[in-house]
Amino acid sequence: MPSAIESLPATSSASAFVRVMHWSAQGLRWWRRAPWMLLLLCLIQLLVESLLQLIPWVGVALSKLVVPLLMMGILLGLDELARGGRLRLAHLLACLNRERLLPSLGLAALWGFGVFGFQQLCACLVYGQPALDAVLFGHMTAHPALASLQFERVLMIPGLLPLTLLSLAPFLLLFRAASPWQAICGSVRLVLANARSFAWFGLLNVMLFALIFAGAWTQLLLLLVGPWSMAASYAVWRDIGTSVLPLKHTAGD
Repeated sequence: MPSAIESLPATSSASAFVRVMHWSAQGLRWWRRAPWMLLLLCLIQLLVESLLQLIPWVGVALSKLVVPLLMMGILLGLDELARGGRLRLAHLLACLNRERLLPSLGLAALWGFGVFGFQQLCACLVYGQPALDAVLFGHMTAHPALASLQFERVLMIPGLLPLTLLSLAPFLLLFRAASPWQAICGSVRLVLANARSFAWFGLLNVMLFALIFAGAWTQLLLLLVGPWSMAASYAVWRDIGTSVLPLKHTAGD
């Protein structure tokens, strides 16, 4: 089966910084098309993640599988919005139909566990075995020294690197008929082919997350950054994805 990006042309000559500002502005425009529904969907996704992580032993791992499925559903909703449709609550479960379920689960496992594994590795390198027990097994109360903003920064911010590299994988799976592994590899290749733009975009996200975890109250900014981030990632795909041919014809492409 051919590569999902073998038709990718040379990187645009436009300034990488200007390109990222365009992605960011387009993200705001997409959000403005359905402001309250996108906010609600992202809030539900955060709530589901928080509730799952309360389950002893398996909750955190389960959340890393379920949350990517919800996020892919939101991306499908944004795509329907772009086609003149409506963003709806039902989009959260859009990846659970018979046609999409297995491929989406495969990507969710590679994407969710891959990013989480990198975050956990970074936290363990800094804090040792207690970080593994506190995060993976949910025993945070047994390690009160880790209940700090500093620990949250060490855990969350390094994850932006693999998240950036894999940011286009859901789109390749959903809209270009790539398999989960092809989507992962294709995303990395696309990001590296546009390295300067994604470096600026990654830096912008690092700055936003650093602001979010600057204090206890600033974490409320996640309620705004989350919807914008989803919409901006769709804007990135609208720019990059125009150069990516589908691996096979699929309905709706």
